[in-house]
Amino acid sequence: MSYNIYAALELGTTRTVLAVAECETGKKLTVTSLASIPSVGVRKSQITDIEQAKQSIRGVIGEIERKAKKEGGSIDIANAFLVVNGQHVSADQLSSTIAVNNKTVSDEDIENVVANAHQLTPGGGERVGLDIIEQDFCVDQRGGILSPKNIAGHVLKLNVLSISADKNRIEDARTAADAAHLELRDPLFACTCAAEAVLQDHEKKNGVLVLDLGGGSTGYAVYSDGYLVATGAIGVGGDHITNDLAQAFQLSNARAEMLKREHASAVVSSLDEDDRITIDPSTPGMDSRSVPCRAVNIVTNARVKEIIAMIREKLEEQDLINRLHSGIVITGGGAKLKEIDLLLQREIGTTVRIGKPLYIDGLDQEEFPAEFAAIAGALLYAHKNYEERSLFDTLKGIFR
Repeated sequence: MSYNIYAALELGTTRTVLAVAECETGKKLTVTSLASIPSVGVRKSQITDIEQAKQSIRGVIGEIERKAKKEGGSIDIANAFLVVNGQHVSADQLSSTIAVNNKTVSDEDIENVVANAHQLTPGGGERVGLDIIEQDFCVDQRGGILSPKNIAGHVLKLNVLSISADKNRIEDARTAADAAHLELRDPLFACTCAAEAVLQDHEKKNGVLVLDLGGGSTGYAVYSDGYLVATGAIGVGGDHITNDLAQAFQLSNARAEMLKREHASAVVSSLDEDDRITIDPSTPGMDSRSVPCRAVNIVTNARVKEIIAMIREKLEEQDLINRLHSGIVITGGGAKLKEIDLLLQREIGTTVRIGKPLYIDGLDQEEFPAEFAAIAGALLYAHKNYEERSLFDTLKGIFR
């Protein structure tokens, strides 16, 4: 029996996640081990302390190893695909053009223009390519062609969306991982990974926005006519809500995070007028205190509306708002915020759903599977592109 096994690492602002998935050849991919711990040494999706980031990576590796041992097995992870977040990720519209050999476009012409497109890299040596998304073809001046084979013309052009990241950010992650004895493979953008895990084909065709709500940043990806048309990230996320609550109510970040997770809502309601939230003291012996529920929600609402406004501006720049016929799908830890789907529906004017990973098993036991959509998408990418690789390409050894 042949198995393919893959690992993916997400070194985020709020948490560090490591997941291992495997599948029998021809079967559905299944997450067999998952570890998530609070991140240290990372702020606003940027490594600020290599040594601390190394400890975060060692921490999730150790957690995976402990889980395997508890189940009577052993696992030693050698390498993992890297899930990348942050405002430094951007997308550029590029095109590859070749002359058609004969009077009509041949398979060879298509192969050549695609090969040329995948060599395109924006930003010179300062950027690292994460993905090249093929969009549509043009033959002479006729655009919007999805399959150009046998179409008459002299010049064939392929439009692509090139997703890239800051080279130094990727190198910092590799340095931290190397110090933790983990080799990093392809870097992948968290939001497009999440989209591949949660979207159905008809949503991509009809037009849909994916929002991956992280701690230090919010990623967005828009699909229309079956392919990715825009993607990127803004440097505001769930941690900014936590910081706002900490400042507004003079709380530690840990207390503010608990307040956000357990009580805060993205929507301000008149029903909250008289309600108060009791906050236990952070220092033993001190009295507990209470804060108005409405005030908490006003602070939360203001920051979430800012995030939505920034995303809306990005979409309006490219005239994409009116193409979201399948609505909005939200993923990431920020999707757990109470009534964030309702606020998005009000502000953007379309339907909203939580994005649960669809094409991978093993996450149903998690309290909030949408939180792991990006890591699930990275594992699906690995499976799709490296299915023929040996088990030992990803793991030095796994014994069950």
